Amino acid sequence: MLHRIVAGALVAFVVAACGAQEPPAKPPPAAPAPNDPAIIGKAANACARVSACTRPQDAPRFRDPGTCVEWWVGSESDALRKCLEGANGCEAVSACMHGGGDAKAAAFCAQRQGVVSGCDGDRLVSCGDDNQLEANVTDCAAIGGTCKEVKSAGGLVLRACSSPSKCPAGAPDVRCDGAQTVISCRDGAYERVTCRPGTTCEERRDEAGDALASCELPGRRRCNGVRHCEDDRLVECERGKAKVIDCVGQGLRCAGTGPRAGCYVPANVECDKEMLPKCEAGSVVFCAVGRLEKIACTSLGLGPCDPSAKGPFAACSPAPPPPPAK
Repeated sequence: MLHRIVAGALVAFVVAACGAQEPPAKPPPAAPAPNDPAIIGKAANACARVSACTRPQDAPRFRDPGTCVEWWVGSESDALRKCLEGANGCEAVSACMHGGGDAKAAAFCAQRQGVVSGCDGDRLVSCGDDNQLEANVTDCAAIGGTCKEVKSAGGLVLRACSSPSKCPAGAPDVRCDGAQTVISCRDGAYERVTCRPGTTCEERRDEAGDALASCELPGRRRCNGVRHCEDDRLVECERGKAKVIDCVGQGLRCAGTGPRAGCYVPANVECDKEMLPKCEAGSVVFCAVGRLEKIACTSLGLGPCDPSAKGPFAACSPAPPPPPAK
């Protein structure tokens, strides 16, 4: 009898098991959040040092380390970024900033005070018009030209890049050279501008029938003055022209609207780009494209954090000069 009961129970169990549904599959594990690109850490350390070393006459974007990081991400000046990244003191920072990251250009301008521009071989060096001698360098040879003196239609002698092959007699003042390049040929001076990602060179004519060419947004949409995002690209306006920053090309994403639109870290945004820098336990704390950075001033070889070093902005104090030798 007991044998029959056990056998019946076993049959019932097998039937029930065969008719049961399979348990639901476990959901796949969530993908890990993307890491911050290395450029953020490099920019944050360099900008914390730069903000400590700026003077009232320096560009405002360098006084706030968070704004400096935002400039760093969108800047096309690789020479200046590399120079600032390697600068280990305020004298080195000053040399970078006033030479556009080019020590040779800074020395060229320092030796020619009062000169607006000049040729250093085939490099066109444009010196600042103030006593800070800020310089900008164009490598004429790299864009297919030479640096020389040219005479404008008004009789003024200018130093500029020149290229008879790119600017032959009768060439329009400005034109497209392919989809990504604008060429200017005015008064014998040759300039070449590469359009940023997200824009292309477009030719058109003004009301007087003169040829124009410039880097434009798709569909020749005019810049409306409002910062905004387009497919992880940040679109800004500078004097009515579109400036496009490729956020995704830096490992970031574009987010926000209006003044808060900008490139941000790809995940877990911790702070707002409008946050003012502050001091905390000997460190300067600021928002670097959405990541909250806390950098000890001593780790940069600088003095203590000053909460009002730059007016409303906190910054590390410049390192004190070494004691005089006994």
